[in-house]
This record gives sequence, C-alpha cells and structure tokens, in this order.
Amino acid sequence: MEPDRPDSEWVEPEKKKKNEEYYLEPEPPRRRRWPWFVLGGCLLVCCACVVLPLVLFGAGSVVVSTVVESSEVTELGTTQLALDPAATDVTFRIENEVGDITIATGAAGEIVVEYRKVARGIGQGQARSYLDDITVRLEERSDGTIALITERPGGAWSLGRASEVDLTISVPEDVVFDLVVNGGVGSLRVERGVRVGHIDAQVNVGDIVFNGALDEGLVDSRMKVDVGALRLYVPGDLYAQIDAETGVGDVTVDSALNTTVREERRDVTSQAWRGTVGSGSGTAPAIELRAGVGDIGIYLE
Repeated sequence: MEPDRPDSEWVEPEKKKKNEEYYLEPEPPRRRRWPWFVLGGCLLVCCACVVLPLVLFGAGSVVVSTVVESSEVTELGTTQLALDPAATDVTFRIENEVGDITIATGAAGEIVVEYRKVARGIGQGQARSYLDDITVRLEERSDGTIALITERPGGAWSLGRASEVDLTISVPEDVVFDLVVNGGVGSLRVERGVRVGHIDAQVNVGDIVFNGALDEGLVDSRMKVDVGALRLYVPGDLYAQIDAETGVGDVTVDSALNTTVREERRDVTSQAWRGTVGSGSGTAPAIELRAGVGDIGIYLE
C-alpha cells in the first residue's frame, strides 16, 4: 500500500538566472578602517607636540617666576642738581623705561631726585648684579637742558630678569618748566604747584595725572597714554583749546568748567571732545590729550 501523499508538495523556489548561471546579490564593500586609525594617531602626535611644550613652558615659567620673585633687592638713593640762580625757565627732560614718576614742588634753587631701584633675578647674586647695572643720571647738558635718565644696559625685561625705578622729583616752584617726559610702564603724576609752560608727555602703560600750574605763557602741549587713564586738572582762569580723543574709552568734561564746544563725537568704543576752555584774546594754546585704551577726564582744579 502506498503512503498517502500530502495535498501539496514543497517545491524549491526557482533560482534567478543570468546567462544560464546562478548568481546571488553582491555583498556591500567592506569599510576600510585603517585610514582613520592613521589620522587619529597623527592628531595625537600633533597635540602632544603642541600641548606638551606649552605645559613644560608654563611649569618652567612658574618655577622661574617663583625664584625671581623671591630674589628681589631694593636700593634707595638721592641725587640733586643746583640750578642757575638767574634761571626762570628750564627745559627738563625725563626718561624712565619702567617705574612711576612723581613731580612735586620742593626747595628753591635745585632739583632733587629720590629714587627707589628694584631688581629681580635668579638668585640674590644675580639680582644684586642687575641692580648695580641700573644708573640714575641727573645732569645739565651743554644747551642748558636738565636731563634725568635711568639706564639699564641689559634692558628692563628678559628671562629671569626684571627691574624698575620709581622717581620722586622735587623742583622749585618759582621756575617755569618745559617738561618732556618719556615713560614706558608706570604712572606719571605732576602735583599742584609745579609751574609748567609746556608739556610733552607720553606713557606706554600707566596713568597720567596732571595737577600742575599751567603758566599764563603756556604754549601748545600734548599728553598721551597708550593703555591707561589720563586726567587733567585745570585752573578756572585757563584759556586753552583742548582736543581730547580716546580709542577705547570715555571723555569726561567737568560741567563746572567754562567751555565752548566745537565738536563732540561718540562712536561704539571711542569718544572725542574738542572745545575751548575759558575765554581770552588772541589764539588760545592747544592741549592735545590722547588715550589709546582708557578714559580721559578734564576737571576744574
């Protein structure tokens, strides 16, 4: 007896043919991963080459800074110069690369300079050597100009080396000065009573505060700071044209001053003010005030 057959038989599906041969769908191409490993390795090497020196330099700088800071030496001193008793107008030139400058009134007939020299180095011996290299010269030149110069043969700044000189200058109040000041890093202050017929002063980084007595014979003058504030205090009877402008900062003019405004301008970061202070006959002397980054203030004394 034959076994019963099922109602239907399983039939193998017909295979696709092409050109009488069997074929399957092609497999997708395998991704090549090795270029990414190479790229990642290159990036790691580059980062190590950049970051590692910075870390080492930063750590070295901290160590050097700590050593230098702990190796500071200071010296106080005084120098003076007698003026011609007949002198009523004196040109006074001051140059100081790093340090504060203060000018105030003192004894008649002489200029007295009190200085504070500070030097830092890698070790006390090196700091002392740097300090000894700093000279403060107060002299009268052949043309009658009085010059106060601080000199540093190796410069004020270098690796492991730093120095500064603070100057406090006393001048007679019965002499009118033509002040020429060239300061690097540090403030300049001209105190009340110092008579000035002309000033040309510049400071790279620091403030200028002028509270001196602007003489009635004042001629065109200029004060400039690259980074820092500038403040000018003027007497109520001053007659002058003031031209003040900042690169980044504000210009403030005391409302108590008698002013005639010619121009006032404010931009996004800068401000300018040009006008006449006081009144008088003839052409008023010009005072130019400039601040690169910082504020300018003009106030009644």
